Amino acid sequence: MRNIWLYGQFLRVAVLGKAQYKADFFVGIASVLVLNAVNLSLIGILVYNFDTLGNWGIWDLMFLYSFWMLSRGIYGVFFWHLSDLEEMIVSGNFDAYLVRPASPFLQFIGKEISYTGVGDFLVGVLGFLLAAAQLKLKWQAGEWVYFVICVLSGALIQMAVNWIGASLCFWTTRSHAAMSIVERFIVLMQQYPANIFGKYFQIFVTCFLPVAFINYYPSVVLLNKAEGGTSFWQYLSPVVSLVLLFVGALVWTRGVKRYAGTGN
Repeated sequence: MRNIWLYGQFLRVAVLGKAQYKADFFVGIASVLVLNAVNLSLIGILVYNFDTLGNWGIWDLMFLYSFWMLSRGIYGVFFWHLSDLEEMIVSGNFDAYLVRPASPFLQFIGKEISYTGVGDFLVGVLGFLLAAAQLKLKWQAGEWVYFVICVLSGALIQMAVNWIGASLCFWTTRSHAAMSIVERFIVLMQQYPANIFGKYFQIFVTCFLPVAFINYYPSVVLLNKAEGGTSFWQYLSPVVSLVLLFVGALVWTRGVKRYAGTGN
């Protein structure tokens, strides 16, 4: 409970700090809205020319994209600054977290919030409402619960992948370049259904870099897109998020111990 209270206090300070720059808030959200409008336009042009992508129509793709935006928005607000870890280690500023009577991780993730994540989340809400109306979705309570859980799980998967990548800089000092490549891969992959890229690609994003569980598999389940019936592993987004968080915590803990032990 104390850690939760501390995290809340760190976030409170971060929000108050951001509130001093209201112009940045609106400019940041506006830029995110424009960027997503461009991405959706490109997807629309692609589907217009090819009618469908696999068995996914334009509104199916809108649902898929919106699902990702919802989870990315949550991730963006609270965890976007994970990539700052490299600079903090190089500059030595991370040392301050080691001498304070609080978890270094809570101090780090609580130091900042990103308002651009709000823009992503708003795009996700709008896109979901449009797609749900066009697809005439009529979900039962269980499907709504599954949807909410998977949105949160998708946010945690993105956080965990970036947490693991950022923590590697405890050993390598530099990890931003590798994180940028992974981030770009995730961005490109989440906009399209994984099955259109072939079997081996789908295996890769399911078993090795399991980002297909962010939005693809939940969308397959909720839109009944599974060919030959839904498999149990397509429901595993919450499990995958917990496994990745465990790996992230393990890598972070060992990295912090190594960093502190070297006298940096």
